[in-house]
Amino acid sequence: MMREVLAWFLGLPLLGLHVVLMVAVAPVVRGLVDWCVAGLAGRGAPSPVMRWRWVLALARRRGLRTAGASATGLLAGATLAAALAACCLVPSVALGLPGAGLSDLLVVAGLLGLVRLGLAVTALGPGVARAGRAAISVATGLAMMQTVMPVVIAVAGLATGVTGIDGLLARMHDADVAGLQTPLVLAAVALLIAGLDDAWGGAEAQAADLLANVAGPDRAALELARDLAVLVWMTLAGDMIWPGGLAMAEGAMPPAPTALLAGLGAWVLRTAVLCAGLVAARLVVLSLDRGLRARLGLAMLFGVLAVVVLFAGREFG
Repeated sequence: MMREVLAWFLGLPLLGLHVVLMVAVAPVVRGLVDWCVAGLAGRGAPSPVMRWRWVLALARRRGLRTAGASATGLLAGATLAAALAACCLVPSVALGLPGAGLSDLLVVAGLLGLVRLGLAVTALGPGVARAGRAAISVATGLAMMQTVMPVVIAVAGLATGVTGIDGLLARMHDADVAGLQTPLVLAAVALLIAGLDDAWGGAEAQAADLLANVAGPDRAALELARDLAVLVWMTLAGDMIWPGGLAMAEGAMPPAPTALLAGLGAWVLRTAVLCAGLVAARLVVLSLDRGLRARLGLAMLFGVLAVVVLFAGREFG
């Protein structure tokens, strides 16, 4: 008992570092994707770190709220809190951190859904047409995510017997589920297609319309929440695609420093590869406004393929 309590207290600094790392990297990842897309399209773009400076500048600026948007501050805070909670539950570098027992796929999907809902409700508050259209697009993406997520959870549960993220990723290290990696990778791809609106053409214009009537600290909180949601989706999908890069706890104690450094390098590599995938999707795949049904069909296709491959592997394996 004392050993478990000691491990929990030793894990708290690691959890804090994990959250700080996610918060620090999220705007940079978003800025990097925008910078690469603009550069490959022949347009100029600011440095990726400029997005962080812009968010900080918004946080220091006093914003005026439009009529009918008196609850914007409360919504912005709740949206950011949901994004931070999702960050705490999705491992980036190591497994077995404090609170890992709460990290369930359904809980994380619900928190990320709350982030989208908060953005949509905030945009609808002022009653402006452009923001309303962007909010409808966000709500449609939320409905699509909720359609695909049960398939992903079913695949994870059938493949490993658990839906908790830490337990799922730990089970994927075992030899008896090594042959089930393919359906889990397909499920992770379905997650990316359904969950990342920022991967599709037109995402920048929608983002500008969505929060055009919000300013100051409220805008900063909402922008940071959007960036965190993108990074959480990428981290969750990357964990499912390559769980071997995560540092494993040594019994009841936190992972060794060398394992943590290796896990950090693996997370950076996974994030860089997924950023390249986002850039490619923005440039050559579907548009955001016209491709919602096609995206849903594509995400469901990968989800159903994951189920088929899972059962085929059990039948013939």
